[in-house]
Amino acid sequence: MEKSMLSILVGLWMIIRSVAAVKQPYVPAIFVFGDSIADAGNNNYIPQSKLRANFTPYGVSFFPHPTGRFTNGRTAFDFIRILEVYDALILVAANYLGLPFPPPFLKPKANFTRGINFASGGSGLFDSTGAESNIISLSNQVKLFEEFSSNLTRTNSFGPAQAKSYLGKSLYCIAIQGNDIAYYTANTTLQNTTTLEQFVKLMLAKFDQYVRRLYHSGARKFLVLDIPAVGCTPYSRFAGYNEDKGECVDLPSQLVIEYNNNFKNLVAQLNQNLDGATIIQLNTYNYVMDMFEKAKAYGFKDFTTACCGSGMFHAQVSCGKTKPQPVFCNDINAHLYWDGTHPTEKVYSMFSRQIWSGNSSYIYPFNLSTLVLGKNSSGH
Repeated sequence: MEKSMLSILVGLWMIIRSVAAVKQPYVPAIFVFGDSIADAGNNNYIPQSKLRANFTPYGVSFFPHPTGRFTNGRTAFDFIRILEVYDALILVAANYLGLPFPPPFLKPKANFTRGINFASGGSGLFDSTGAESNIISLSNQVKLFEEFSSNLTRTNSFGPAQAKSYLGKSLYCIAIQGNDIAYYTANTTLQNTTTLEQFVKLMLAKFDQYVRRLYHSGARKFLVLDIPAVGCTPYSRFAGYNEDKGECVDLPSQLVIEYNNNFKNLVAQLNQNLDGATIIQLNTYNYVMDMFEKAKAYGFKDFTTACCGSGMFHAQVSCGKTKPQPVFCNDINAHLYWDGTHPTEKVYSMFSRQIWSGNSSYIYPFNLSTLVLGKNSSGH
């Protein structure tokens, strides 16, 4: 009986492998831009970068070593990169686009034919955001892609028509803006010269500019994220404890709400004005706030304290910096936050499911499977 069951399992595994091997990717490549929500290790290769996650216990849940990702495993963009493979009864692998991990742009000798991750922890919409930390600004990330796209016909033996098709069918992911909020809230001089509303307008104008630059370089399919609840992270609760008593901090929360309320309108305008382009937006803020309100229903026992770190909200001493060895919780999946700022891999997995098959409550105007398959597969 045991041998028979083993034979069945081996046979099933061979079928799954053969299906995965012949299935073509839904998009030819995925290009990722952004900050530490998306960084897959670029900062590791920047001399004297002050913002890295290249030490234990980052990466512990999947790789299981630090890769430069600012979480315990994979990011949302790691989850959406390959193809769905289903058995008749169970989900064998919750992977979506048929692609390998897009390698960091700065990784030596990396293969970029299936995509590139340009994201850099600490970056923002403005060059001044994170500038003192030796990171890749978003303007430079976009510039690097512009150079890549213009060189396609020379470096990859693409004809003009092939290059246009490759770029137009690929997916472009952008997750940024949170560090700009932190920059504003920490800069009283800026607050005295620029109102909250004015700063939001400047941010939106920058985002519009970068999407248009990518569009003019051939991008047509976009996945963008709004700003998550940065005023409610463990670090924000710790930093604002004296004023806000450990609740969500007022100023960054107000900025995020103001920005996100206008961001959806900007996405709608870009969809209308950029001929042939489609931009879908994940509403991370509302989704995370729903997790706060219904933590138990989502399987979280703790949504205010970081899994990794120590002190107040486990954000007083940063993840990996506790002595004599790193400290992190026993049940990572029970925590919404991995460290003082970044979600756990579980949250990113939940983001990816909303991206792929969610309804318009959180992914607008439709989900990614609709975008790449051209059919409606929405649902929760």
